[in-house]
Amino acid sequence: MFKKILVPLDGSTPSLEAAKRAVKIAENFGAEVTFFHVQYSLESYINLPHIFAPETYNQMREEFKVQGETILENAINEVDAQGVTILKKLSAGDPGKQIIEESKEGQYDLVVMGSRGLTGLQDFLMGSVASRVSKHAPCAVLIIR
Repeated sequence: MFKKILVPLDGSTPSLEAAKRAVKIAENFGAEVTFFHVQYSLESYINLPHIFAPETYNQMREEFKVQGETILENAINEVDAQGVTILKKLSAGDPGKQIIEESKEGQYDLVVMGSRGLTGLQDFLMGSVASRVSKHAPCAVLIIR
């Protein structure tokens, strides 16, 4: 039933729980799992007066990339993935848009994600990433509380 599972990770406890659940599902269905992290988009920072130098932009971009890779590696180390293929992928931009786009382009059968991430007040005011993905993804979405 499920052959490709996408797991968006932001480093939060709910996203790690989603990763664990996705691996269990993958074990049952013989599916492949992709851990997916969306780096912060730097475009929103470009017009800030104290962040204008190309060196600063490049340093921030590199730091976000390192943080994303660390989140993916930590998740891989935390799950018990015996016999499950786990891939990892980084992207940059708006998390909701990127997750939806990846679920389409990668032709995933299932997205497994945490109900709440690290967005806090922004999440409350603008609507959650999980809610957005569940409404617009082209596949089934399992939200882990």
